[in-house]
Amino acid sequence: MSETTEVKKSGPVNVFCKLPHGIKYVLRNGTVVEFTGTYGQDRLSRDFKNGELAGDIVAGFGVTRNIDGAVWAEIVEGHGKSVAHKNGLIFATPAADARSGASQAKEKERERTGFEPIDPTKDPMRDADQGSRAAA
Repeated sequence: MSETTEVKKSGPVNVFCKLPHGIKYVLRNGTVVEFTGTYGQDRLSRDFKNGELAGDIVAGFGVTRNIDGAVWAEIVEGHGKSVAHKNGLIFATPAADARSGASQAKEKERERTGFEPIDPTKDPMRDADQGSRAAA
């Protein structure tokens, strides 16, 4: 049974997205579906609590809750082979099983997206030069 078929039968899903500003998909009927990322648009108005953003963030993944399983299946059908999906930066779990999604997000917490902010205290040119000297 394909992943798409299983999702349709599972009912609503929670979508986890580690892309910083989330992602938007246009469905065949023209409807736009937006998934919140780590620093997505609806995060701008939220407060920080204990040094972390408040709201639906789990291990660096923004969480969009209760998406229709058929909508998710259409997205997987059209975009499931994209790098973000294949690398697990966007995934869904059944809405009724919140622990499963949180567990998967925690397993992938240290995975890099390529969109991480740079460290202003490091000089990539100097650090690269020192690395090449050490190898010589």
